[in-house]
Order: sequence, then structure tokens, then C-alpha cells
Amino acid sequence: MRPAGGVSSAFDLERSHMHRKLWLSAVMAALGALLLVVAGFAHAASSSAAKKGGTMRLNMSATDVDFSDPSLAYGTISWQIEYATGLKLLNYPDKAPPLGSRLQAEAAAGLPIVSNSGKTYTFTIKRGLRFSDGSAVTAKNFKWAFDRSATKAQQSPATAFMDDVVGYTKAVDGNKNPAHVPGVIARGNKLIIKLTQPDGGLLAKLAMPFFQAISLKTKVDPHGVTAYPSAGPYYIASRVVNRHITLKRNKFYRGPRPHNIDTFDITVNTNLDQSLLQVKSNQIDYDMGGLPSTAHADLAKRYGLNKGQYQVHQLVETDYVALNTSRPTFASAKLRKAANFAIDRPAMLRVRGAFAGKRTDQILPPNMRGFKDAKIYPLKGADYKKAKSLAGSSCKGVTLYTATSPTGQNLAQVFKYNLSQIGCDVNVKSFVGFAIYTAAGTKGEPFDAALVGWNQDYPDPYDFMNILLDGNNIHADNNNNLAYFNVGRVNKLLASANRLTGPARYKRYGSLDVTVSKNYAPWASYDNRNMREFVSKRTGGYLFQPANASADLDTFFIK
Repeated sequence: MRPAGGVSSAFDLERSHMHRKLWLSAVMAALGALLLVVAGFAHAASSSAAKKGGTMRLNMSATDVDFSDPSLAYGTISWQIEYATGLKLLNYPDKAPPLGSRLQAEAAAGLPIVSNSGKTYTFTIKRGLRFSDGSAVTAKNFKWAFDRSATKAQQSPATAFMDDVVGYTKAVDGNKNPAHVPGVIARGNKLIIKLTQPDGGLLAKLAMPFFQAISLKTKVDPHGVTAYPSAGPYYIASRVVNRHITLKRNKFYRGPRPHNIDTFDITVNTNLDQSLLQVKSNQIDYDMGGLPSTAHADLAKRYGLNKGQYQVHQLVETDYVALNTSRPTFASAKLRKAANFAIDRPAMLRVRGAFAGKRTDQILPPNMRGFKDAKIYPLKGADYKKAKSLAGSSCKGVTLYTATSPTGQNLAQVFKYNLSQIGCDVNVKSFVGFAIYTAAGTKGEPFDAALVGWNQDYPDPYDFMNILLDGNNIHADNNNNLAYFNVGRVNKLLASANRLTGPARYKRYGSLDVTVSKNYAPWASYDNRNMREFVSKRTGGYLFQPANASADLDTFFIK
């Protein structure tokens, strides 16, 4: 998505100690179950105590959503909104970690029946579900989500995730409008999905907003619909691009998810500094666009850390400089490695302010299963001597894409200075909000490096390694592989890793992360970011929803 480890133990114990360990485990399991029950009561009590109704006033500083269309939206804030508006077959509950990261049935009556071959999934859709316009939700609405996203004219980024669905790729490559995906069948209240090969990540992929129930009234539109019926707790009542978004409570929603606020009134492209003052004075309740990088130390001092108004939570995310391997400057792995030795990771992280996250030099975040800490490039500062020895005199002009935000501009200046030390002349070009991803995602775009980031779509290394670095995923536009990295051997290794399941899968991906970072260096990764948020004094119900990497709009209420 867009922006954002295992535990080893020694089991070499004597039998008597093992017996004691098992006894303690039983006690701790019972205690854990009791605590979960207590936590459930506490959550129910807090939910029942939440006040209903009212309007929350929100800002979205320095940006707008990329799209509000469910087949196109791919930004973190877009998905924060669609978590509140969408109804999915399976979804993540409105709970804090770790429960908030565990899939459960939503529109489906339960988990699917899976064939012995692992290639056919059959879902039963609950009856009585309704869109915000009152129309019924059926299996056809989930079938339409697939067909709409596979329609070539729609240009949906969802296409990278469903290659294993029978006929999906052929539908994407065809010109039928709308497309028909033969491997997705709506039969009464049954939705049947047929695969060409088993896909251990399918359930998590189905929880992405692309595959929510979509009204049959929502036609194919490559520009994206701005407002439409949805079947979750809320719906997008109106959107004026670059100005305003209004969410309203879905009066037909009868599900168990919280929905306390009547209306979310969101002003877009506001000023970060002014917005912070507005939140402090209770004129605005929350800024979805973030906070000034200089504000965090003072906010923690004044309001405390995770005590109410100021919140800091770890993301499953990597910020990086995509090095465009399709252009002459960074076509050489040697020069890409030079860039990795040249960047000053502590300086890059300091740009983001206090509590921003941790430095990294790898693709996978440390809290992603399979991560293996390899210490490939310097984390304590630039190593210009090593960088110069690799670069020689080969680095000339570098066109760098970045955001217009203060953070984007300051990161660009650090990178520009770092590369100037090895003879590179860096020219900075800036983009507003998500426009940088649109530009850099267009094949042939004349950039050499881009300051970007990626937060998990779902908790599996495929979402980083295959989605972002498989050369088979490079298309004319809407690319996520912003390094345009395309090495046949690596493509095959990525495909092989995706066929594995369990511990072998994560071990293989961890090794691939190290191999690609060390030998090919398509990125210069520099940090794994935290989510830092601030709400007004009158705002209750703040909950960091881990799967969506942001505050949960559903749980908010006005005190």
C-alpha cells in the first residue's frame, strides 16, 4: 500500500523442566484466555459507552486521496476511508494488535470451503446485507469487483494480485468492456473462485478494498467514480477533488462493526502547521494527512506517548529511494550499490522528526515474517569512501522525483547532498501528494530515482518482494515496480517462493530479500516508519487499526 521476526527459543531442556514448562504453559494459556475475555468485556463496555451521533471535522493536509473509486484507490488514506465504507468477504476487526491483524468472515457466512487441490474456494454470502442506497448485497457484487478490476479500460492496480485466478490475466489483456473473469462465479448466494494453482495468500488478498462488494450501478470509469453506494458502516456521500470529502453513516448497515459518528466532514489539502493548531484548539478533530515533522517531540512532552491524544505505532512499512534500473544512470548494479553506501540514513530519518521509526537497508520490514537482518549497507551514516570506489566517475546527472511536502523536500536535499559527494549532479522534480506514484508508475517516465514508501497491503512478503520487484509486473502504467527491476533469474526465484507455504515460504523470502538487496540493490532503503497521530481533546475512541496502518474511523466518537 502505498504511503508507510521470528522469536527464537532454546528447547534443549531436561524432562523435569519440560514438564514444568508445560504446566506453566497451561496456566499461562488459561490466564491468557481469561484476559481475552476480560478484554472483550472491556471493549464491549467502551463501545457501549461511546456516544452516538454528531459530526467530526477532519483535515487531510498537504494531499488528497489518490482515488475514492474502490477499483483504483491505493493510497494509505484511501484505504483508511474504505475500511470504514467497504464490505468485504473477509475483513480485519476493529481491534488493536494483535487481534486487529487477524482475518475473520464479514460478508461471508464463514471461512470458505476449499477443495482438496487447493484451487477452488466456495464462499456463502450472508443474507440481509444492504448497500447505502438500500439495494441488496449478493454474490454478484463480489463477482463484479473482479470483473470491473480486470477491465482493461479501468486500469486497476488490483491486477497484480489475481494472476492465479482462472482467466483473470486473459481478461485484463483483452478488450472486452466490461471484462468477464471465468474463474469467479456467482451462483445464488455462493461465490466460487477457481485458481490455476494454489495461492496461500488468497484470503488476505480478498480483504483488500479492491475486492469489496461493489454495486452493479458502479460502472467502469478509468477516471474513477467519486461517490457511490457502499455496504460498510459508512459511505462516501460526496467528493470534490482536491477540496472536500463527506462520509455519512450507512443507515442500512446492520453488521457488528462500530459506527458512532453520523458524518465525517473532511477538508482536503489543508496546511499542516495551521491544522495542528486547529486540532490543539478543538476546531478540527484529526488530521488524516499527518503532522509537521518538527512537532512530535513537543507533542510527546505535552500529551504523553499513547496516553490519549498523541499516538505512535509501528507500521509494516519501508521508505526507500527507487533506483530506476531501466535508465542509463542506475542501469549499473555497481552504481546502485554506490548510492546505498552514499546515503546518510540517520539524516534521512531525522528529517521525519522524533519517534519517526528505525533505520533500515533492506526491502522487508523487520516485523514482516521472513525478515532476516543482514547488515548490508551502513546504518550509522554515509560511507563515501566505499561509495566513491564503486561509482568511480560514472555518475553524472540524476533526476530525482519527490513530494512537495516539507518532508519530501528535505529528504530530497539530503539525498542530493549525499550523491553530490560521489560526483552526481541531482536535479529535483516535485509532485503534489500521490501524483509522484502516478508519474513514476508510468513506464518510460524520465526519472532516475524516486523518494517513495510502501506499507503492507496484507501481511505476507509477497506483497513487498513480488509486487514491487517482479519484472513480470511491469506494465505501461500503474506500476508498483518503480525501480523497473527485471532480472529473469530473480523473477523465477520470486515465483518459486510464492509456491511455498509455511516456514519454508518465509525462509525463502528472507533469503531473497538479502540476495536482491546485496547483489542487485534496486532500492536504497532507509527507514521503517511509525504512524504518529494526534487527535483533539473532544475525540474519543482512538484505535490504531494495524492492518490498515491508521486510526480506525469507525471507533471514533465525540466525548
